[in-house]
Amino acid sequence: MKADERASIIERLEQLRNSKVLVYFSYTPLDDTILVPLYRELKEIGHTKKIDLVLHSYGGAVDTPYKVVMLIREFCEEFAVIVPFVAKSAASMLVLGADEVVMGPISELGPIDPLVKHPVYKDILVPVQAVWHCLDYLQRSIINSSDPEVASFMVTPLLDKLDPWLIGDYEKTIKASQQYAETLLSRYMLKNNPERVPNVTQVLTEGYFSHGYPIGRREAKDLGLIVTEAHGELWELIWKLYLVYEELFKKKQEEASE
Repeated sequence: MKADERASIIERLEQLRNSKVLVYFSYTPLDDTILVPLYRELKEIGHTKKIDLVLHSYGGAVDTPYKVVMLIREFCEEFAVIVPFVAKSAASMLVLGADEVVMGPISELGPIDPLVKHPVYKDILVPVQAVWHCLDYLQRSIINSSDPEVASFMVTPLLDKLDPWLIGDYEKTIKASQQYAETLLSRYMLKNNPERVPNVTQVLTEGYFSHGYPIGRREAKDLGLIVTEAHGELWELIWKLYLVYEELFKKKQEEASE
């Protein structure tokens, strides 16, 4: 599909939503490299009443979503996130800074579990909660063992691989994700229901054991998030736009591998 045809879908989506639509579609971790291109786009649009961000991301750095929300809100009065398929982890954090999230039958958010660099293999990113659960498991292995000295002897080589400074950094990342979630919910998504903020923050940052747990639109509503269910032409356009970008990414990957 040509660029002008993609533009046609976005234009119709803007008409239905009475907004300006931005698209962030990526399979690489969400990080601060998004900020300058986003600022350029926003400057070109100028201040407008409402911005919709079509978001497809599996997550990334803990600080970036907050920066994205603050930047977008410099240019609009209302802000919504449209999730065609996946907005996980740090991308779910971004959703908390919106006034509403638009979801279809296959759309999913996820637990807020930012990615950090592996302590040994620097090119590998791991969910920060995985490190925390590892430490918790090792501690319980020692405490609950019938022979704590033997358990400690077995566990010590594993602990030695984790630099205390890194462990402290992981702990700060967890606390930062909780702080960001609470701040965004209080200011935006749940500004009219502040009593729900602590519970929603706790559930999203600590309540799920799987990094990939799918939070669909019904569960998101049950949590207390402001969810708009996409139906009819609105959903058809959103899904068509997702498929267009998915095809575009596959084509780029094929060209890069040739």
